[in-house]
Amino acid sequence: GAVSFMEVFNANCKTVRSAGGRRGAQMGVLRIDHPDIEEFIDAKTAALAEDVQKAQMLMSMAKNADGEDIFDAAQRAIILDIVEKVSIQNRLAAFNVSVAITDDFMDAVRLNQTFDLQFNGQVVRTVDALALWNKIMRATWDWAEPGVLFIDRINKANNLWYCEVIAATNPCGEQPLPPYGACLLGSYAMPKYVRKHGNRYWIDLEGFKADIPGIVRAMDNVIDHALYPLPQQEAEAKNKRRMGLGVTGMANAIEACGFGYGTPEYLALQAKILTVLRDECYRASAMLAAEKGAFPLFDAEKYLQGEFIMTLPDDVRSLIAKHGIRNSHLLSIAPTGTISLTADNMSSGIEPVFAYKNGREIINEDGVTKQYVEIDDYGVREFGVKGRRADDLNVFEHVEVYTHAQQFIDSSISKTCNVGADVTFDQFKAVYMTAWEKGAKGCTTFRLDGKRFGMMKSLDDKHDNGPEFNGSDMSVVSDGAACYIDPLTGNKTCDE
Repeated sequence: GAVSFMEVFNANCKTVRSAGGRRGAQMGVLRIDHPDIEEFIDAKTAALAEDVQKAQMLMSMAKNADGEDIFDAAQRAIILDIVEKVSIQNRLAAFNVSVAITDDFMDAVRLNQTFDLQFNGQVVRTVDALALWNKIMRATWDWAEPGVLFIDRINKANNLWYCEVIAATNPCGEQPLPPYGACLLGSYAMPKYVRKHGNRYWIDLEGFKADIPGIVRAMDNVIDHALYPLPQQEAEAKNKRRMGLGVTGMANAIEACGFGYGTPEYLALQAKILTVLRDECYRASAMLAAEKGAFPLFDAEKYLQGEFIMTLPDDVRSLIAKHGIRNSHLLSIAPTGTISLTADNMSSGIEPVFAYKNGREIINEDGVTKQYVEIDDYGVREFGVKGRRADDLNVFEHVEVYTHAQQFIDSSISKTCNVGADVTFDQFKAVYMTAWEKGAKGCTTFRLDGKRFGMMKSLDDKHDNGPEFNGSDMSVVSDGAACYIDPLTGNKTCDE
């Protein structure tokens, strides 16, 4: 079965390290109509029952000399919670897992119908669609996994619909890929295009536009100069010349202009930025094709009929019809966690600000030891602006920003929709249904009240009622500070 083979790949991947200690990462995807789907949904939590049972046994044996329980009820609950969290992070830890959801299944869920599980074209058994959907939702409610990929939409909107079928994505979900596919990613740091006039900030879209052709050329050159582990990967990359240019620091940049994350004004400016990115990337690639030739699998008639290509302006489509296009895909918005951290801790991808001050474990130069550091948000430090934080938003505001951005991106977007403590399970399920109805290619959520540890720790005082966004009003703070670690001495200094 699929899950047993995942155990093998998980063990192999755990031996792989990169970037001085970062573990390898894999993506496990199974179609919703596969007979093993229930086992797959439980793949990272199946060991929990046994581990919890062992913990309960140990606690029942933990007595003092008088035969009294050492742990009270509250302590027992804490121990069990720790056992669960440790278990989920130790099993298949080298995998992110997602379910490939079909449109037929989503229709069956909405209509409360049965659904066939198939293998090699033969129906193995029939299940209740809503019950299976609830099983997925309950798992991700607790553990933030499995994620959901809307696989039919991914294939329908694929620029190469005529010559490939996509079954999975890279581990973060922003790049749907065919067999042996590679994702070449790059991100524009949008805060670097923020300019100031008087007391107001604005985004230099003309400067942004001017930078795009050179970056498209550079990224295209990487495809030719890269080293590929397998010949199939090299052939795949060079036959389609796929790349994924995106943005990072979007929240910092737009909120500096006075528009709170997720507001109508925010979405309007996001649309302007992503329209420039889309149109100029495709224009630059068409001009590269005039100079160097189109990607080998380019078919003008079929390519121009693509769902996403039909959204391009007429002048860009005319250039593609005349010259072809150098790269089959050009756009993707990655999570950019490490990139954004390196770029002075600006907000990542199209995510909101995580916290005004957060704590991270930084891998030191020896690649083994770690140091815990406190880092302040770029927007607070550079623009004096406290943006709307991830946990300050309604989860449907997250969905709105994500689905709004997706219409400008030919591949996909890595975006986490944070779920507040006030969201009920039924509302939580509605998040995924809403994402599908609004055109998302997938959906990932994270509940702070769930059972899974978060990657970062907010150091903000959650009870602080200090300045924040109110509609489109901009609040300014002056308590930001930049901190630096001397790699030779380990000493930290902060500039107030």
